[in-house]
Amino acid sequence: MLDILVLEDQPAVREVISEVVEGLEIPIRVGKADSLKEAREKFSSQSWNGLVTDLSLGDGQSLDLIAELRKEGNDIPVILVSGFLSPSRLEQAKKLRVEHVLAKPFDPETLLDCLRSALIPDGATELKNAVKRKGHTAGKLLPEMFEMDRKLGLLYRMFDEMPKHTDVSQMCGSALELAMEMIHAQGGYLALFERNHEKLVIVAEKALSSKPVASTCHLSETPFRSLIHADEEFLEVFPVSGGSASCWPGVDADQYVAIPVSLQGVHMGVLCLTERVGNDPLKTEEKHLLGLLVKKLDTLLDNRAVHAALAESMRETLIALVRSLEARDRYTKDHSSRVGNLSALLAQEMGLDEERIQLIRTGGLMHDIGKVGIADEILLKPGRYTDHEYAIMKAHPSIGDAILKNMDSLVRERLIVRHHHERWDGHGYPDKLGEEDIPFEARIVCVADAIDAMTTHRVYRMAKPISFCVEQLKNNSGIQFDPEVVEAAVAIIEHGAVQTQAKVGEYEKEGLMPMMSFSDIASEIPVDAGAV
Repeated sequence: MLDILVLEDQPAVREVISEVVEGLEIPIRVGKADSLKEAREKFSSQSWNGLVTDLSLGDGQSLDLIAELRKEGNDIPVILVSGFLSPSRLEQAKKLRVEHVLAKPFDPETLLDCLRSALIPDGATELKNAVKRKGHTAGKLLPEMFEMDRKLGLLYRMFDEMPKHTDVSQMCGSALELAMEMIHAQGGYLALFERNHEKLVIVAEKALSSKPVASTCHLSETPFRSLIHADEEFLEVFPVSGGSASCWPGVDADQYVAIPVSLQGVHMGVLCLTERVGNDPLKTEEKHLLGLLVKKLDTLLDNRAVHAALAESMRETLIALVRSLEARDRYTKDHSSRVGNLSALLAQEMGLDEERIQLIRTGGLMHDIGKVGIADEILLKPGRYTDHEYAIMKAHPSIGDAILKNMDSLVRERLIVRHHHERWDGHGYPDKLGEEDIPFEARIVCVADAIDAMTTHRVYRMAKPISFCVEQLKNNSGIQFDPEVVEAAVAIIEHGAVQTQAKVGEYEKEGLMPMMSFSDIASEIPVDAGAV
């Protein structure tokens, strides 16, 4: 008895395929699943001899499931069916050793041939010849049924998958893939328009050319001026006699279609799709689907722009709060700004990408925001804290965490605020995290905070020399600080990126306390009292 699982999320299509599979005149039992979740449960509860699956399910792509099975050592024969498979997905299916790929619609006998080939050993010639298709009511798998299935799947993905992306490039990439499937295009790109420079910038592209394509070009180098500056809503170009049409410098396309991408009703980009399967003009319903897609993208980009504007406003308000807080004490004025910049230098030295560098800069700017909840008589006290005062001061990371708690746009910055006083050896606060349990960004800000505290004047002592700062960083590498971050810090110090306010002869200036030893400082507060 062979157990075959049919994975398809459209009930009518699932029943028809199951009926065809049952038409093999060999002992066979068909199981059915309508989602990846259900399929995973069925694979965990029993063994299967074959899998017939659609590509796009309501909760994801079946190729992900197949990849999981292959990783587990499961070499189950797979027959993949789909209304359209892009070249990249075909390549992925090949790498995952998918036995057969069938394009919808197909004749039942084609599916049966694939099943015979996949399930019956090569040596069993008599058994192969004996296999016949039973009579069944399905007849031909109706093209209309598959087209309905494909459209429903595209609509589901449009309204369910795309909103999950918060990054604009990911959102545009998802929209591009959907558009390609909608009209069976084999390549394409989505470019946004920079009005100040009259340039189009590609933010997502698929299979444009075998050679590198410039990501930016002037609008005049493309045929899209009427889409951007006029009211034209659609551009469809067919093969040009004697040569290929150009929809972008360096891209030769036999044909392409383009539709404007808007933001609040203003055309601000182009969705261009190339190399459609077949040369027929787009059907009205295909145009409607593309129009619905770009309207959905308009809404998502609009929400994203509003969200980004609110987040930026909130960020600036919080940074202004920190600066007003620091302005109360001339010795800590601009401390957070310096820590933010120094944190960014450390991140850059460590080879992090620009997005992460800016995240760390912002976290450095906000790291002490929790001090807004500390009374002035403690925060501005000259000299040592009592145990009780020190306990209150140590609450500022938790206070900062609470301030940012409900701000979704500052989730990662919030981790920096909460954990910038944790120690590599686990003796920090507030959560006594150690080593790599401390968020990496917080480890960077921790070192930057300590460097600034040691190299600037404080009410209770003078700034330290650079040599003292380097010595303490090295001595506390692997104790208080992440060794990797210390290595980067020493490198930028040696490059002259860090300055100290310490000057020869200033330690005995009237009104300032003498310089404390590191052991004296460390006994009450990590590295420096000013870095609390």
